[in-house]
Amino acid sequence: MKRIRFPIAAWIAMLIIGVCLLGLQVQPVQAAVIDEDGNVGAKEVIQDDLIIGGQNVIIDGTVNGAVLAAGERIVVNGTINGDLFAWGQSVLLAENGKVSGNVFIGAQSSEVRGKVGGSVFTGATSMLLGSQARIDRNLYFGGYSLETLSGSVIKIDALVGAYQIIHAGEIQQNLKGGVAGADLKGKVGKDVSLDVAAPGEMGSNFWMFGFQPGMPRAIEPGLRVAPEAIIGGNLTYTSPAEQASAIQARPKGQVIYQTPTPEESMRSKSPLQRWEEHPLLKTLLHLVRNLIVLLILGGLALWLIPGLFQKTVEAANAKPLPAAGVGILTLLGGYAGAILVGLLILAVGVILSLVTLGGLSNAIFGIGFSALALAVAIFTLLVGYGSKLVVSFWVGKLLLEKTAPQTRNMSTWALVLGVALYAIVRAIPFLGWLAGLIATLIGLGAMWFTYQNRKTPAAEPVPAPLPEQG
Repeated sequence: MKRIRFPIAAWIAMLIIGVCLLGLQVQPVQAAVIDEDGNVGAKEVIQDDLIIGGQNVIIDGTVNGAVLAAGERIVVNGTINGDLFAWGQSVLLAENGKVSGNVFIGAQSSEVRGKVGGSVFTGATSMLLGSQARIDRNLYFGGYSLETLSGSVIKIDALVGAYQIIHAGEIQQNLKGGVAGADLKGKVGKDVSLDVAAPGEMGSNFWMFGFQPGMPRAIEPGLRVAPEAIIGGNLTYTSPAEQASAIQARPKGQVIYQTPTPEESMRSKSPLQRWEEHPLLKTLLHLVRNLIVLLILGGLALWLIPGLFQKTVEAANAKPLPAAGVGILTLLGGYAGAILVGLLILAVGVILSLVTLGGLSNAIFGIGFSALALAVAIFTLLVGYGSKLVVSFWVGKLLLEKTAPQTRNMSTWALVLGVALYAIVRAIPFLGWLAGLIATLIGLGAMWFTYQNRKTPAAEPVPAPLPEQG
């Protein structure tokens, strides 16, 4: 049996699921309403962001703000005047449900039957767009199965990375993606561009979905365009086999079949991809990328958390060697702790399922692993970038204080100088790897010292004794 690679589908799926897991960072929740009973009544109006959880989360009322919902089953029948972030076993935006902003979904099964004013980002085993669904911008889906019913409308584009798509609704502009099987029965206003498997071949990249309960019925691999389908532009499909006999509706544009060959793949590469094949240019590109990313993140740190950032740099300056030792323990302990927490979540979920609390175990799995994934992502961000920023700023500030102590905007120029030096050294083979390791350990250790100092209250000053009265 041939193995099939779906590079577009894999990248899209990872992108969408990543966005869904990290979407929480987009909205500030400094002054949010926290609801633990999982219910917003039909006449209830919340004038703030809402964090809501429970085994069954039902939102029948109105929320004038962003909503973060987590539970086994999430149903939105009301109105959300903001973005919706939903994680659970099943997520449903019902026919009467309305979300004025974007929707981020991480679930086993998801359904959108109501109206969405922005885009929908979904990482799920299955997704269904009901006959009354309206998405005013784009749909991004990564998972196993996407089905759009007749009457559903996506007003711009649909980007899909999945095993299968069954499209009977309307996409007003473009449909793009990579799938094993595609049944097109609805309308696409402009172009269709799909990577599809050959008929009879299995999408081995999607084997991980085979063990999910309640999955939709799998369609056969390959492309099928029904006679009633409408395509307003070109139909372009890339596949190991031509499938002209399965295309029963003619698009207004052309039908373009292509089989990538090594030569065509080279021609299709962007200039940036071709440059990366040259060792010197690849090194230069990595240097520029490091420089840009660290400058952006460093600028945000100086803007949003200047006091905390400065204290962490001072900790690195005061104890660089102890910080490196603590950094080793922090690096190893962080990931080892994540593994232990994951095992603990798994054990608790299994124990609850054994005592017939299956619904609660599903909630534990969904909320626990989502929170763990977010924590690991934040820790990895600190390891990959935060630690380097601390050391870069520290080195840049030391150099400026020695050579140009009267420099105006010392913090800004110290960051620029330190990041530039780090990016240059990091591009040197082996020495760059060693510099990156040292910066990671010292930076992590300094963060730990700063965290410990924040936990320890400052000692109260001892009042001076009063002079004796003569």
